[in-house]
Amino acid sequence: MSIRARLLPLLLLTLFGLPSSCLAAAVAQKRSVVHERRNLQQKSPWSKHERVPRDEIIEMRIGLRQPSNDHAHNVLMEISDPSSPKYGQHWSPEEVFEAFAPSEDTVQAAIAWVTSTLGIDREKVTLGPSRGWLSFQPSIGEAEALLSTEYWFYEHESLESMAAGVDQYSVPEDLSGHIDFVFPGVVLGEMTPDLSRKRKKRASSDRRQVSGNTTCASLVTPACIKALYGLPTADKANANNSLGIYESISWYQYQDLDLFFSNYAPDIPQGTRPQNLSIDQAAWFYDDPNDPYTTYASEADLDIQVAWPMIYPQNITIFQVDDVYYNLYSASTLGLFNTFLDALDGTYCNSSAYGETGDNPQYDPVYPNNNKVTAVGGGTYDPGTYKLPEMCGVYSPTNVISVSYSRAETSFTEAYQRRQCDEFLKFGLMGVSVLFDSGDSGTIASAACHASDFGPFTVQFPSNCPYVTSVGATQLLDDGSERAVQGDGWASGGGFSSFFAAPSYQQDAIGAYFADHNPTNLTALFNASGRGVPDLSAVGLNIAVAVDGELTTEAGTSASTPLFAAMLNLVNEERLALGKSTVGFVNPVLYANSSRIFRDVQVGNNDMCDGIVEGFAAVPGWDPVTGLGTPQWEGLKEVFLALP
Repeated sequence: MSIRARLLPLLLLTLFGLPSSCLAAAVAQKRSVVHERRNLQQKSPWSKHERVPRDEIIEMRIGLRQPSNDHAHNVLMEISDPSSPKYGQHWSPEEVFEAFAPSEDTVQAAIAWVTSTLGIDREKVTLGPSRGWLSFQPSIGEAEALLSTEYWFYEHESLESMAAGVDQYSVPEDLSGHIDFVFPGVVLGEMTPDLSRKRKKRASSDRRQVSGNTTCASLVTPACIKALYGLPTADKANANNSLGIYESISWYQYQDLDLFFSNYAPDIPQGTRPQNLSIDQAAWFYDDPNDPYTTYASEADLDIQVAWPMIYPQNITIFQVDDVYYNLYSASTLGLFNTFLDALDGTYCNSSAYGETGDNPQYDPVYPNNNKVTAVGGGTYDPGTYKLPEMCGVYSPTNVISVSYSRAETSFTEAYQRRQCDEFLKFGLMGVSVLFDSGDSGTIASAACHASDFGPFTVQFPSNCPYVTSVGATQLLDDGSERAVQGDGWASGGGFSSFFAAPSYQQDAIGAYFADHNPTNLTALFNASGRGVPDLSAVGLNIAVAVDGELTTEAGTSASTPLFAAMLNLVNEERLALGKSTVGFVNPVLYANSSRIFRDVQVGNNDMCDGIVEGFAAVPGWDPVTGLGTPQWEGLKEVFLALP
């Protein structure tokens, strides 16, 4: 099939009547400036082919510039600052919407530019429901004249994927401050494989059968975790305080939960199940151990079995995201979390920021989904595709959300990540705590240890976002102390972001690290001014679980993340019982009270690939391996309960 033919289904075959020569003259009347330019020096799997025919019609979107998030950022820092009189005074969803909507001046200026330049009626330009973007349908010739650019077809080197885009485009100088981006335009970012799958394969290599003679160091049971961190037996269950856990690809199994409860958490009755919230799903596999779609049960089983014994009788809510096709048959090309965020915030579905409007079709699932897969031996079938529009704003976020999925910061464009990061800022404003694992590949992109990874260090996304809490992993030693984890072919992720600067709440801790323990032999490999990862750690090796009907162990930051999320859920339970707000964005409190909350971890490192890649070392104070250390319940509870 030709390049053009593969893209034609994406193009709308209608045509405006205004000649492109007239448009070029109109555009020339105003001084234009380059608004966005693709980095042609960056290695990319996309190659430029032929020009897009000028009579083709495209769906064009213009992302409108949101008000600076500086005000929202400052408010979040204020209501999360333990010394502020406004601590805990979270915003309503309506207040968040108004704070991020583009101004009326921006909307009208952009509409006037499009309608006057193209000579079309106002009714042909649609304003999105979030007021974040305009859409209309120009021909390629009109779009090229409007933006002083050329549209080309690009083909991915290994995927059956095509895209139309430009190397750069221009807009009127006086309009540049009102426009965030134009799509399609400079949108061709590099894509990398799904690290969550590699993490699960790695975790299984650390899996082993449970023997009769064990210690807490070799088999970390719920009782061991409670003793290690001083956790109590939970005795409260506010109906509005369910712990949220994100899952994709992986489905927990009923038999595994009951087997785990009977052996390690007998206070949880047999048959106890989480609340399951489906996002863009067409088929469910929670109780079919022989189904091929349960291959990755270990992730969901681990998340639930680590967290629930810490908080029961509080409930757990599973956000199960994306249909079978996107989970199993094209996961290697997918982005992360946009469809999840769509379901929790209806305005996010079509909001514009940093050159991104809504879900990015290069990365994210597209619904309705009518794709089929090829069966062994030929023939096609529907594996269970979601054939309705994407779910937008159908659920409310829980007070705490734990996510054990991540990818390297280099996997997506900076714009893709910043747009999501702003959404986590919004969650914090509304009193929601969002936690992400720091990854299981030390300072490199993948635990597969490809030679191409042996270069500049990278951290994981979204742990690089300053509005989430990043959790690394430790291992428990026989003497009851902890060290940076040393797994079988993996290490706890950590380092410094190349996209996000170190936030104010973290600067003192990072400054002390560089003043006392600067790794001078590594300085050429990372951005010393970047956001530091992780914020803290918790035990993540030899974790007792039941998977596929067997008692075994699992490992990874996939274990430590839901563990600390459960501790925050316990704190919320206590605060709600006192009539106080939820803790929301916790990082400023954690850093301001680190000596009261954490036990410092000073042993170990996150070297990778049998020592070929030297990582960072755990040292006194915050470090980019174990963060502030591991949490102690009494200090955590006392600090947060003392706050208003």
